[in-house]
Amino acid sequence: MRLTQWMYTLLLLLPAILRLVEKLLSHTGGFASRYGPLMAMGLLAIGYIAATRNCPVINRVFWRGSFWLLSALLSLAGVYGLILLAFAGNVTAGAALLVAAVIAIPALSSLYRYSSVSSTIWENKP
Repeated sequence: MRLTQWMYTLLLLLPAILRLVEKLLSHTGGFASRYGPLMAMGLLAIGYIAATRNCPVINRVFWRGSFWLLSALLSLAGVYGLILLAFAGNVTAGAALLVAAVIAIPALSSLYRYSSVSSTIWENKP
């Protein structure tokens, strides 16, 4: 992997890590609120790394299901960020959610191509 791809992976994980630190320091939220964003972005980062290295990890169906789940979650996060920006006046939280959703778009695109049926990564080689 190139340096820019590693930098993108770190940028992908950064909002989730900052959210975890914020929740741990303020002693708020439960398990899902603290670790959910990090697990979701971590799964996306693993899929992105596997796609850039062209190596099969787990199976194609797992990554296609992960793509649809993460797409839905990040879409909801982006819409919620827009609602926070527009109506609640909470600029920091709204912008953070919106930026995190936008940052994930290239990795989601890569994950979609990685999990496609026509991808040669998943062919059995003797």
